[in-house]
Amino acid sequence: MEHIDVTIVLVAVATTCTIIMIGLGFLPHPGRAASIWSSGFALAMLSCYLLVAADQIGSHHLRGAAHGPILCAVAFVWIGLRARRGREPIMLLPTIVVFSAATVVLGLTAETLAYGTVFRVSFALAAATAGLAAWELLRLRKAEREMSLPLIVVACGFVGLAVLVAIDGLIRLADGTIGETEADLQDLYDLNEVVALLYLICALVTLLYLARRGAQTPEQQQTVEFFGVARDRLARAQVAGDRWWSLIDVRLDDAGELLDASSGRAFQRITARFAEDIRTVMPPEADIYAVSPTQVLVLLPRPDTAVRGLLSRLLDRIGTLTDQPAVPIRLSASIGVAAAPLADYDLDRLTAAAGEAAAHAQISGGDRWERAVFAP
Repeated sequence: MEHIDVTIVLVAVATTCTIIMIGLGFLPHPGRAASIWSSGFALAMLSCYLLVAADQIGSHHLRGAAHGPILCAVAFVWIGLRARRGREPIMLLPTIVVFSAATVVLGLTAETLAYGTVFRVSFALAAATAGLAAWELLRLRKAEREMSLPLIVVACGFVGLAVLVAIDGLIRLADGTIGETEADLQDLYDLNEVVALLYLICALVTLLYLARRGAQTPEQQQTVEFFGVARDRLARAQVAGDRWWSLIDVRLDDAGELLDASSGRAFQRITARFAEDIRTVMPPEADIYAVSPTQVLVLLPRPDTAVRGLLSRLLDRIGTLTDQPAVPIRLSASIGVAAAPLADYDLDRLTAAAGEAAAHAQISGGDRWERAVFAP
């Protein structure tokens, strides 16, 4: 009865986590990663219900197979992190195939002595994906990495448990007692269910936070690369005497009001269109960096007259009435422009000057561009 009570607690936690992830993560902030993580929680919930059903009807085959979905759910954490970072392939189909096969084999071998080996191998595969997920989390930006610490810790604990399970299997192999049926692993199941409770809660905290922040765009991942490339271009332009370089700071007007007036999903579409407008208007040789969804820096190699034409086109394009039904308003942007020669090709001075010009354009009413003024 005690074991059934632990499983029922696991069912309650898994169900709650699934509802929260879908309701607060996927629905208001839909995306590839959020859908994968929501599916992972749903798999964990399914696994828990199957465990309860197996206990009630006394089926070792069903109980053995029930461990497959929750192990697959652990792998879905890693897959979702890869999808969020834009890695291809994300390994979704191979993971589904491997753990589906493991689920079937676990069910079929539940009452045979081969079950212990099959379970340990499946557990080790899930632990490997947990370790890979921890590695992906450690590569996040500082703020996101700090919020990911609960999941990083529990993922590393999962790997440690898998090592202990593997060592136990090796000891049994050396003693000639490797053969175990599903019923022989009852003590290990109790420990696994406690670990599963911790994993579900920590995963919910971290993945809900990441889902609500949205996907990592290439620009957000390449902050260092952008500024490194920009400094190199400006240094070479200064040596060559090339005067036609400018840094442009583009900011979406009234971003706070837009966010308040729209749902999270609608605001994401607005900012996505804002970024697409900039990419469409700017020439291919321009370097573009998204400081945030509502602010973009552009290093542009163009003469002054060409810059003015591009900025006019950009303001017109952004100002086209949005087709977003949730926010039927005309968007606008404020732009600051800083010419490289006036700042001695210093990227930091250019960034600060362009930012001040953009802020002044916003204060002046927005929907305009202003040129940075440098003190003599």
